[in-house]
Amino acid sequence: MNAINKIRKPVYVKDLFSNPISELLQKDDVVDTKDGLDHINIYSKGRTELGRYLSNFAYSPIQTQDGGFNSIEGYWYWLDTHNDNLRVLYGFKAKSFGEKLGKTITIDEESFQNKIKNACWIKIHSNDYYLNMFAHSSLPFKHYYVFNGFIKDAGGKWMLEMWETYRTYIKNGYK
Repeated sequence: MNAINKIRKPVYVKDLFSNPISELLQKDDVVDTKDGLDHINIYSKGRTELGRYLSNFAYSPIQTQDGGFNSIEGYWYWLDTHNDNLRVLYGFKAKSFGEKLGKTITIDEESFQNKIKNACWIKIHSNDYYLNMFAHSSLPFKHYYVFNGFIKDAGGKWMLEMWETYRTYIKNGYK
């Protein structure tokens, strides 16, 4: 059996994230999650291009009311720290750096969520290719991780609801 036959997940040529394609091919990942068949997993290592793009980890430069950021993940941690190094980070590097800094700024949860929601609205409108893909998608969104053959719920219910709401608005012509 050659190496191609051993691959259990699709390989995506277009990968906009910090993870090399080889990291998408985890040898222990044998779980059939039906990602892309009956739902879209919003996850940096998800099986759909749209799910990977909607992930907070995705490299997706945005201009927010607080300035420019290369990812939602960088902005997320910047809101807790105001450390400007987070403006250029994306992927696991943004998460790792932000976690090491710890929370140094206090922001109430409602304000935090509103800022992230606004940033995500900007993100989906910043790229016509993904906006079109998003507007024409219909599978429900989920958010979970797959580690060593196990599925772990990643939480983030409010963000899943946000993406569903945004998709409905956009499908109804509100941009």
